Amino acid sequence: MVNKTTILIIDDDREVCSTTGVLLEDEYKVLIAFSGAEGLYILSKEIVSLVMLDYRLPDMDGIKVLKNIKENYKIPVIMITGVGDKEAVLKSWRYKADYYFDKPFKIEELKEKIIEILKQANETFPFDALGIVHSRLSPHTVKALEFIVSSMSKDDLEKLSLIEVSAVSSISPKYLATLFKKECGLSFQEIISSLKIDRAKKLLNEGGEIKEISAELGFKYPNSFRKFFKKLTGKSPSEAKK
Repeated sequence: MVNKTTILIIDDDREVCSTTGVLLEDEYKVLIAFSGAEGLYILSKEIVSLVMLDYRLPDMDGIKVLKNIKENYKIPVIMITGVGDKEAVLKSWRYKADYYFDKPFKIEELKEKIIEILKQANETFPFDALGIVHSRLSPHTVKALEFIVSSMSKDDLEKLSLIEVSAVSSISPKYLATLFKKECGLSFQEIISSLKIDRAKKLLNEGGEIKEISAELGFKYPNSFRKFFKKLTGKSPSEAKK
């Protein structure tokens, strides 16, 4: 069974939650919170890929919840506002909401926007090769992984060390190694290897030559790259290219 992407709806309007949840549940796993506090609690316990957040909540300002989400998670947020509420719209953009809808909204338009936002999130956070759900990563881990990815095309990738990466994240190497294991389930070297394999597969699919790919990924000799690729994938680069 394929795991569904999880969407969290934070809204005290039970009818909106119920109706929207039913209309989305074929494509997504839908979680519902009727208050800001409940929504933040769910976020701390569940892997959520997108949040639909009402601007007006019974226990706290929706903008306060939005700020909390943006400060602690890499999760896109769609704000739900009242018709013609210009103040809500301006504040939503100011605090980095990814989109907003006025109530009542059209479900088909909402579905299209959800697909678009989730696609953008995946494109700007290229860690599918690691099986990582970016919304559950700490800011330190995100910064470290982004630095590693940015180093993928550099000649000194082989020299990239945990010490160097941890310095970018402003934490100790030991703590970063712990975060990698806890949040990614992988060691530093396993992360490097997985990203190299993912990059190699993409370059092979684009018609890249093995000699060029091996050089781009920091291998001195193409044969070293061939052995590395086969060890991790069970196939040679030539077989994977077919």
